[in-house]
Amino acid sequence: MRTPRNKRNPYIIGRSIDEPELFFGRESLFRFIEDNLSNNQKVILLHGQRRIGKSSVLQQIRKQVNLDNKFVFVLLDFQDKNQWSFHEIIHKLAEEIFERLAISTNYLASIQDLEQDADKFSQLLNPIFQKLGNRNLVLLLDEFDVLNNESNDSGFEDFFRYLRQIVYQEKQLFIIPVVGRRLSDMPKLLKLFKGAPHLGIGLLDRFSTQRLIIKPVRGFLQYNDRAINKIIRLSAGHPYFTQAICYALFAQAREKEKGQILPSDVDRVIDNAIELSEAGLAWFREGLLIPERVVFLAAAVAQEKARQKNQSPPENPLKLL
Repeated sequence: MRTPRNKRNPYIIGRSIDEPELFFGRESLFRFIEDNLSNNQKVILLHGQRRIGKSSVLQQIRKQVNLDNKFVFVLLDFQDKNQWSFHEIIHKLAEEIFERLAISTNYLASIQDLEQDADKFSQLLNPIFQKLGNRNLVLLLDEFDVLNNESNDSGFEDFFRYLRQIVYQEKQLFIIPVVGRRLSDMPKLLKLFKGAPHLGIGLLDRFSTQRLIIKPVRGFLQYNDRAINKIIRLSAGHPYFTQAICYALFAQAREKEKGQILPSDVDRVIDNAIELSEAGLAWFREGLLIPERVVFLAAAVAQEKARQKNQSPPENPLKLL
């Protein structure tokens, strides 16, 4: 039997997935984007909890959305730019577009020029649209919800108001903002793009989760059906936690030169998988409402008390409340 000895671990945790062969599911999401772009929807909102795979979806849009090359996609991530000024933001956006379309930076206005006249960004669109010809430009805006930070005075609101204005002025310009919170928690965002179609990025279905488990190691590592069921039950189809469990299982199988994963193997890697996904668990907790955190805390306390008494965890840990 072949084993994963000397093989690179193909499961991915801690970064977005750019490789199409390692990305699974979300077909209905890509069709949703195709349909709305085809119907000339200028703004499409996507939302989902932290670590659910939003950035990976954006990486894959260019590869998975098939519209006969009528649209060009440019990605901009705002995660580390929450202190930037309005002019720095639009300069970075222009820079990313120029780089993606291989346009000479001789046309690119400086930040100082933009500070004197912000409308120079609209002027920058002329060489962009000349390069595009009959094609359309779609801006993929990751971590868009920094807009909703009440203490943020870095110019994001000004930027998005300005962006909304030019999106509806330029018929070849579209945007797909992606946020990591509930839309109902962001009234300013909903007001800014009232009526825009929106879709949540949620858990993977069973078929997609099963492909995520099996396909990256096909040919040198097999999963027992009961082991697959246990992984899906533990992760509930969450791609990040599925990847973490499988990453730990692969490392264990490689170390022991095993060619098959059994349910007992899954049991043995749970603690390691939790350590691997610690960052994701922290993000997950921070995204919960206070009542939801209380429920999780009650379940954890109930499990710990049962463990200390060598008992099974109670079926209803909320009795502790």
